[in-house]
Amino acid sequence: MREIDANELVFMINKAYEFLNENKDHVDKLNVFPVPDGDTGTNMTMTMKSGVEKVKSSDKSSIEDICKALSQGTLMGARGNSGVILSQLCRGMAKATKGKERIGNEEIKAIFLQAQKTSYKAVMKPTEGTILTVCRMMAEKASEAFNTDMDIEEYLYLIISAGQKALLNTPNQLPVLKEAGVVDSGGQGLMYLVEGALRALNEDFNLAEDIEIEVEKPKNFAISLEVFTDEQGSQQIKKSIDQLSSNPMYAYNKSIFKSDFEIDEIDNIADIFTNNAGLIKFEIKNINPDIDKKVKLMAKPKKKYGFIAVSRGEGYDKVFESLNVDKIIAGGQTMNPSTEDIFKAIDEINADNIIIFPNNKNIIMAAKQACLLSEKNCVVVETRSIPESFSAILTFDDSNSLEENLEDMKEVIEDLKVCEVSISIRDTIIGGLKIKKDDYIGIADGKIVASENSISNTGFKTLEKTVDNNTSLITIYYGQDISDREAKKFHKFISKKFKGVDVDLIYGGQPVYYYTITIE
Repeated sequence: MREIDANELVFMINKAYEFLNENKDHVDKLNVFPVPDGDTGTNMTMTMKSGVEKVKSSDKSSIEDICKALSQGTLMGARGNSGVILSQLCRGMAKATKGKERIGNEEIKAIFLQAQKTSYKAVMKPTEGTILTVCRMMAEKASEAFNTDMDIEEYLYLIISAGQKALLNTPNQLPVLKEAGVVDSGGQGLMYLVEGALRALNEDFNLAEDIEIEVEKPKNFAISLEVFTDEQGSQQIKKSIDQLSSNPMYAYNKSIFKSDFEIDEIDNIADIFTNNAGLIKFEIKNINPDIDKKVKLMAKPKKKYGFIAVSRGEGYDKVFESLNVDKIIAGGQTMNPSTEDIFKAIDEINADNIIIFPNNKNIIMAAKQACLLSEKNCVVVETRSIPESFSAILTFDDSNSLEENLEDMKEVIEDLKVCEVSISIRDTIIGGLKIKKDDYIGIADGKIVASENSISNTGFKTLEKTVDNNTSLITIYYGQDISDREAKKFHKFISKKFKGVDVDLIYGGQPVYYYTITIE
C-alpha cells in the first residue's frame, strides 16, 4: 500500500481507539506508586473516544475534515495531563494534513514531526522519559527512514518500532520509573494507539516480541568525586569510572576533575583515583532502599528471638513497645492484615526465631501462611486477643529454648480468661439470653453472657460470671470510646465489688470494645 484514503483513515482511527480501550487497564496499572489509583489509560481512552465520536458525526469525505474533527473532539474531551498531550498530538496531525486528500509517506513524516512540535510546545517544562520522548523518537525515525518508494505499512512499522524502543527505555531516563519497575504510562498509551492504527492495515506483527531493550537495573550507590589532577590523570580516572558505571557525568577545568556516577559495589572504589590525583571531595550516597535495609539489619547483632504482634489501639501499641516487640502490625477485628503485611514484618526482623502473635482468630491463618512463605524460622502463637499476647510475652524467658517458651506461653494463655464489653447492633436471642438493639453485651471466652442497658453494669455482670475463688488479678483495658473519668469510675466500682482481688487499669485505645478485661 502506497496511500491511505479517507475511509481507511477512519478505520485506522477507530482501530487505534479500540486497541487502547482493550488495554487501558494495563496502562492504568503503570502507576509509579503501587496503589490502585492510576488513571492514565482511562483518561487517554476517554479523550480518544471524544475524538472518535466527533469524527463519526462529521463529514468524513476528506482527510482534512477527518483530522480536524479528531483534533476538535480530543481537545474538548481531553482528560488529565495525558489526555491534553494526546489532544495536542492530534492537533499536530490536523495541521500536517490540511488540504490533503490522501496520506502517503510524505504526509506520515509530516504528521509525526508536527505532532512532536505541538506536543512539546504545549508543555511548559518537557520531561524526557515520558510520552513526549516516545513521540520525539518516532518523529526522528520518520525523518531518518523516510523513503517515498517504501510501502506505508513497512514505513509505519519502522516508526512505531522506534517508539516501542523509546518506551522500553523510559525507566533508564526517569529514576522514579526505574525504581517502580514500570515504563511511562502515557508513552504506553500512545504506543497502543499507534499500534492499533497499524493493525488496521496489517496485524502480522508483535511489537512485544519484536522489540527488546535492556533496562538497566537500579544501582546501589551514587558517587560524587572531585580531585586535583592533570589532563592525563583525568583521562585515566574517566577510563576507570567507565568500567564501573554506564552513565557517568564528567567535568574538567583548570586541573580540577569532577564526576558524578552510580555503581553497584563500593569495594576498592578509592583505587580509581589514588594513583592519579589529589582528593578534594569524595561522597558516597546509598540510593537503594533494599541495601539500606540490609545494612541496617547487619549493623544490629542478630537476636535469638524476635516478636511480631498485631495491634489495634494506641494504648495497646505502647504496651507492646514497652515489652520490646520488634514489629507492631496495625490490624484486628474488621481490619485484618494480609499475609504480605506479616511476611514483610518477618523479613525485617534479624533474629534466629521469630514469634508471631496474631491476636485475632481471623488473622491466625494469614500469619501461618506468612511463616510458610518465609525462609526464616518463625512460629505462630494462636492468640485470639491482644491481652493474651501480653501475658504470653511476660512469661517468655530468653534463656529457654523455643519449644519450652511455646509450651509456657500456651499454658498461660489457656489459663487466662478474657471478657469484652461491646454493643448490640440488632435484636436477637442467643443461648436463651434476650438482647435488644443498642443494649450493651458482655462476652466471656467467646460467649455472650450478659446484656444490660449500661456499660458498667454489663462489665460487672460479665465479671460476676467469670471471676472465681482462684482469681488473683483483674486487668481492665479501656477502649477509645471510654473517657479516662469513666474508666477510673469503673475501675473503682469493680475494685469494690471484688474485694481481695487486685484490679489494674490500662488504656488500650481499642475500637469496637469499650472494655477488654483479663482474669488471672
